[in-house]
Amino acid sequence: MAKESVPVNHCLAKVFRAGPEDLAARVPELRPLRTKTIAVFGVGCLGAPSVFEFARAGARCLRFVDYDVADPATAVRWPLGFAAAGLKKVNGLHSYICRNYPFTRSEPFDLKIGTVRERLDRPSDQAVIEQVTRGADLIYDTTAELGVQNYLTDYARAHSLTYIGVSGTLGAWGGKVFRIRPQTGSPCWYCYRHACDDGTIPEPPSAPDQEGTVQPIGCADPTFTGAGFDMLQVALMGVRMAVSTLCEGSSAYPSYGSDVVHMRFRDSDGGLITPMFQAYDLTTHEKCPLCHGKPA
Repeated sequence: MAKESVPVNHCLAKVFRAGPEDLAARVPELRPLRTKTIAVFGVGCLGAPSVFEFARAGARCLRFVDYDVADPATAVRWPLGFAAAGLKKVNGLHSYICRNYPFTRSEPFDLKIGTVRERLDRPSDQAVIEQVTRGADLIYDTTAELGVQNYLTDYARAHSLTYIGVSGTLGAWGGKVFRIRPQTGSPCWYCYRHACDDGTIPEPPSAPDQEGTVQPIGCADPTFTGAGFDMLQVALMGVRMAVSTLCEGSSAYPSYGSDVVHMRFRDSDGGLITPMFQAYDLTTHEKCPLCHGKPA
């Protein structure tokens, strides 16, 4: 007796292509990034989205430095939300990049610059920073700490690295992106600070201290207030300047001529305005003790 035939079901499985060349085909101007290493200092509401954009753009290696733990209350501004609560921010970002952008190498570093070492067997700040920047093509600083900016810009110049600083103002009323090149004769961080202080480069608007900062319950340090989508505008401008810098000398993503961009999202009274991006040329300042050898 003949066996009863068993019906066979067939289905087609969709195949996706996601090799390095498949990704690069969609962003051909960004091909130079596939050989670049970026050292990112600070991965808060400016640094974390910047890291994601660098990974998305195809950077070869991202090294990022921070000491903070992801508080779920920061989900209003920090991109990984409640899922990362309790994790070191650098570890949360590292895990996300490894899962979603496998062609970008991710290297997290747990460090708070300027603090006393908890144990003598831990490496010094200097040793860690040297490890982070060894072989890097650019320093990207979102710490918004003047002391850290001062140190990192001097360090960058001593090691022939371009430095890009990114920060927002209180209340997220505005933001700043500035680039310091290491070449002899180029303006430095002190030149930029003097230009901001004397109004040559006007400061973007900032909320009054009592309105632009808050002491969250259960948090040891005050923090600034402001919307994540406003701060994202600042981060994206920083990424744009960084990518244009890394692509210089190639027929790829265009070079950005100005070294300073200040952004305004509010008027001086806090009223909402159409975002304004104003570029400025950074020149050596006559009061700069480094470039002109005069007392500060």
